[in-house]
Amino acid sequence: MKQRGFTLIELMIVVAIIAILAAIALPAYRDYTAKADISNALGGGAGEKIKVGENHNAGRALCTLVAIPCAAATGVLTATSTSGRSTVTLTPVLPAAVGRITWSCSVVTSIDSRFDGQACNALQ
Repeated sequence: MKQRGFTLIELMIVVAIIAILAAIALPAYRDYTAKADISNALGGGAGEKIKVGENHNAGRALCTLVAIPCAAATGVLTATSTSGRSTVTLTPVLPAAVGRITWSCSVVTSIDSRFDGQACNALQ
């Protein structure tokens, strides 16, 4: 009579393969979710950067009609992701007169501390 089923060794090999795959996949997924949350916050501030630039070039107060938290004196924008776990701070470097504004960006997230304080372009 032929015995059917799997031996204990075969089952242990399958469990080991699953554990190895999980060890590789879970950190990659965590990085993906953290970057997606940061991108969500960054996307929320993208349109507001344009408003600050238009206000500067028109001679208005920097935070006029800006929909996210904005420091009136400096034009620093604070964008938060919809989950509330990531915050992006966009800091303008204003020219003396009308002209192009350059932006610096920093990240604070509660998802993964490795991303805290990094520049936004390093996360893409």
